[in-house]
Amino acid sequence: MSKQDKHCTAIDFKSYQERLANNPSRETPLSKQPHQLDAPTQLDSSSNSKKIKTSPRSEHTRKVVSGGPKLFGLPQVCEEGTSRGLIVREESPWDTYRRTLRCNLAGEVFIAARRSRPSQVVAIREYTKGDVAKMRRLYDILDHDNVLTARECFVNKGCMYVLVNDLQLTLEQLVGCRSLYPTEAELASMTWQILDGLCYLNETGLEHQSLTCRNILLGLDGVIKIASLEMCVERPPGQAQNVYIKTLASITMEIMQKYVKDDGMVGVDDVDRWPVDSDAFGFLSALSTAKSIESLKDVPKPTCHE
Repeated sequence: MSKQDKHCTAIDFKSYQERLANNPSRETPLSKQPHQLDAPTQLDSSSNSKKIKTSPRSEHTRKVVSGGPKLFGLPQVCEEGTSRGLIVREESPWDTYRRTLRCNLAGEVFIAARRSRPSQVVAIREYTKGDVAKMRRLYDILDHDNVLTARECFVNKGCMYVLVNDLQLTLEQLVGCRSLYPTEAELASMTWQILDGLCYLNETGLEHQSLTCRNILLGLDGVIKIASLEMCVERPPGQAQNVYIKTLASITMEIMQKYVKDDGMVGVDDVDRWPVDSDAFGFLSALSTAKSIESLKDVPKPTCHE
């Protein structure tokens, strides 16, 4: 054999193909068998489909509630003839809440923490037997941003405990700070909120018989709410406006100069702090001549910017 024959190897592909054609029993390569994987693929698909149909997670995706309707203890939520509805629970509030503090904010208030979640704190006002029916009706119908309102109450052993939207201060505390006077914008905000609350009570047919700075709540954000609602008596709508005009004049003077003028006069003594041409002085003057509480809304509103 020559050196050339040792290093040159030739493969006869044509002869190899002819032998495959003459021998059908010989296994062909996988790449030449297009249907070999069809059966297993179909079987897997069928198996997966069957599993999906019988999966417990697919059959039960929602909670199933059985039994009759449950009593949630909210008989007053949709009481006919009310504007908001008061949730009434016939049980003691102290099963749910724990008293942590007692204070006086336009009346006695309990600050309480929820037993199951101590970080949740609420304000609760207590009313004794003589006021329960009256206060239950008032809280059920009153719905105004500048009047103390409630969302829920507990009735137990003849007393009512109301979860109220209380605030942190009263106007009396503001007036008591002898060195602290409001700006004209702050005065405008306070007096206009009180006016809105009084107009609402007047239209509702309620006269507050003890409306003073002590009974008006003040929030740290400047929100005003008329409180001590147990001092309200029913009047024909519109009849309480004369009382409210005089009351608003006294409260405005106290906020402006810390005291009320003698002999029922309306005005301020410090005209350097409150010039006669200021909007605040103009509003106070309108209070001395107003014929109706609603007419005060036509007076130019004091400036509400610094």
